[in-house]
Amino acid sequence: MTDTAFLQQLLNLPEHGEIQRFLQNVQRAHIKKGTVLVEPGQVQAQLIILVSGVFRGFLLDAEGRDITDCFAFRAGEILVGCNDLTEPSQIHLEAVTDSDVLLLPMEDVLAALEEIPELMEIYNFFLRKALARHWEGKMLMHQCAAMERYQWFLREYPGLINAVSNKHIASFLGMTPVTLSRLRRKLREEPAEEGG
Repeated sequence: MTDTAFLQQLLNLPEHGEIQRFLQNVQRAHIKKGTVLVEPGQVQAQLIILVSGVFRGFLLDAEGRDITDCFAFRAGEILVGCNDLTEPSQIHLEAVTDSDVLLLPMEDVLAALEEIPELMEIYNFFLRKALARHWEGKMLMHQCAAMERYQWFLREYPGLINAVSNKHIASFLGMTPVTLSRLRRKLREEPAEEGG
């Protein structure tokens, strides 16, 4: 499948000339593990769409500690450091594994969003999904015990427990790596094993 066909299918785009012209500048890139594609304060020059691999968004707290804010691992997830595509990123976007992405020039994306109503509807859909996922995670952090947060992670992020470092997962779940290791051990010792 071509990159254009992948995007067309993924985004459920109608096949008309404006859409085809918009997609003609898509490029594929292979990103090595550990590469930071976007940094805070940087306005993204390209819209990044995940094809395969795992990315994380992270920030540094007041003491300079690395705090994982989000993970992207599903094909088709859009990687942006800010929900307003014209504003500077608020977080770092780092490849946690070797990954493949599609890149679209941001100026093309912004022009297409104004000219093609279907694209604006898709963008709004992705924003709503991202906001819902963000709030679900934030509520979980404040209302659930560590084991519940860990079990939620196993359900919502299948397979990531073996692909991402304990340090990043623990940070994402608002616990220490020691606590996460203890929870993993506890679940392994119970009859129901970790998902993934």
